[in-house]
Amino acid sequence: MSAAVRIAIAVGYLGHGYSGSQVQPDVPTVQGEIEAALFRLNWSQRGTHPVTLSSRTDGGVDARMNIASFDISSEIWESGGDRAIITALNDLLPTDIRVWAAQLAPPDFQTRNASSRTYLYRLQALEGWPDASVDDLNSWCEIFVGEHNFLNFCRPQEGRSTIKRVLDCKPWLDSAGNILGFSIEAEGFVWNQVRRIASSLLGLARGKWTLQEVRSALENPEIPADFGRSGPEWLTLWRIDHPHSSHLTSIADQECELPLLAEPPATGRAFRLWASKARGEQDQMHQSMWLSHLSVP
Repeated sequence: MSAAVRIAIAVGYLGHGYSGSQVQPDVPTVQGEIEAALFRLNWSQRGTHPVTLSSRTDGGVDARMNIASFDISSEIWESGGDRAIITALNDLLPTDIRVWAAQLAPPDFQTRNASSRTYLYRLQALEGWPDASVDDLNSWCEIFVGEHNFLNFCRPQEGRSTIKRVLDCKPWLDSAGNILGFSIEAEGFVWNQVRRIASSLLGLARGKWTLQEVRSALENPEIPADFGRSGPEWLTLWRIDHPHSSHLTSIADQECELPLLAEPPATGRAFRLWASKARGEQDQMHQSMWLSHLSVP
């Protein structure tokens, strides 16, 4: 029997068809689909969970880039390398999950030990988002940068610290300089952290609460505060930086056009139709980026 080697892949997915990324019984998940493909390829055994993911995402959350890893026979890798791995998995995966890069990883590669994770949230698609200024949004985002106790901006989990260090938080703009939403990068996140920050930014933009109220909730986590939680459908796991996945990140760094434009949403009863159109545009954005990587010879 040949030795096993560890493979790391960059995988993107549209989240609205899945109950999150992590495998769960009796519901479709991203990890479950990748593991089913590995079994059908005879690269793993039934009943095992060979795949680990860098980031856990909730149901409905998209990913332009997550990193997954698994072990396979060295003969499989040596027979075709990264292109063979990508092609074999994509032939069996649903089209709303795409593997767009693969690399041989060190034997001790720990997928969860990413150096940072970056999310985008499309604030502009939230019902009631006003015509806020870029300067205002930038000043609101800045308060979340640094190490904070995000107890008032997450769903706490037993045994997991709510203290996280945010490396960057800034407006996400379209090609014309209009607000699409915000991007946030951190070493790690607490459950629902980005969605609760998004809800607080919506409230600030609408004048529902003041910057001082939001800042106070961040600086005084022992005093309960609730700014709500925005939906998952406008959240995207955009990028994973991992110290031992240089090939994956070099591909992710390749310039790609983001076709989204921050057109004013419809109001009233027309909003649902506008949101459906916006959702389709977001799907197309992800699919176009995956295609750009997969079309490279």
